Amino acid sequence: MWMWIPFHYFKRRACFYGLLAWLWLPVIILAQGSYSALNIPYHVRSLSMSSVGVADPKGMDISGSNPSLLASANRKVILSVIRYPASIQSELVEWRTSWGTTVGAVTLRHLGYGTFQKRDREGMSTGQFSAGETWVSASLARSILRRIDLGITAGALFSQIADVTATLAILTVGGTLNITKLDMKLGFSLRNIGLTLDAYTSHSEPIPTNMNVGVMKKLAYLPLDLSIDGAWWGGSNSGVMRMGGEFTLPYDLRLRLGTTSYRFDQKTNQVWRDIATGTSIGLGYQTDKLSVDLGIQYGGVSGSAMGVGFSADL
Repeated sequence: MWMWIPFHYFKRRACFYGLLAWLWLPVIILAQGSYSALNIPYHVRSLSMSSVGVADPKGMDISGSNPSLLASANRKVILSVIRYPASIQSELVEWRTSWGTTVGAVTLRHLGYGTFQKRDREGMSTGQFSAGETWVSASLARSILRRIDLGITAGALFSQIADVTATLAILTVGGTLNITKLDMKLGFSLRNIGLTLDAYTSHSEPIPTNMNVGVMKKLAYLPLDLSIDGAWWGGSNSGVMRMGGEFTLPYDLRLRLGTTSYRFDQKTNQVWRDIATGTSIGLGYQTDKLSVDLGIQYGGVSGSAMGVGFSADL
């Protein structure tokens, strides 16, 4: 699925960026409006499971997708880099800690769109400019009852195209119900509740607020944690279903697979490509204190995204 930054962001500039009428970003999930950085996966484990994980406590992106899952998380440091087509790249740094029964996290995320040529009315090059978005947030989670966890993430998104900027205040809330007898978790979150503090122009771009529900089940007869999620965007009829799982293999290895309903939106008349679009795969090595993860997602005609991630328990 594709995401764009509208050309009217540049209307107030003296130079016309003629060759950048549309800046395309291949993303794993649908983002309504702008501010793609709020919806993409930042850790490669999420990428390799097609961004599923609203009810998965092992997730590395849970501070953004459902902060209540942090209530059962360990103290750790998390790093990840994902490379998209067209030299687009995301980076993640997160630190998790705990104070008694409360778990917190501080997260820095960055999405860089690359460097581009400026051009004037005659199409002559006048230099270069860059575009990117940085999201800084803090999260808290706590078990309020034996089976219920609640969490909140608050932060700010700083978006920049050349010397034009926008700033958002962003809030995500979530809850988790633990069904221990069934080895199952149910998750819910309302993501990207936002307020525009500073817009690019007098026209404020819509913030991609979305509702998410999910379930994670440990299968009884397979070494598999299976997750299924659904997400819906406010103000539209758009939604997506995701399914992914993590197999526990010998020698501390983890095999991850995922897919989304976006595969049905792309028709290329090539059966193999239509089937493979939106699927992902990854491999992880996990010990008591350290994990190393690799993953890739195939986006069909848009190309593939791949990355690497690390985490260490403190």
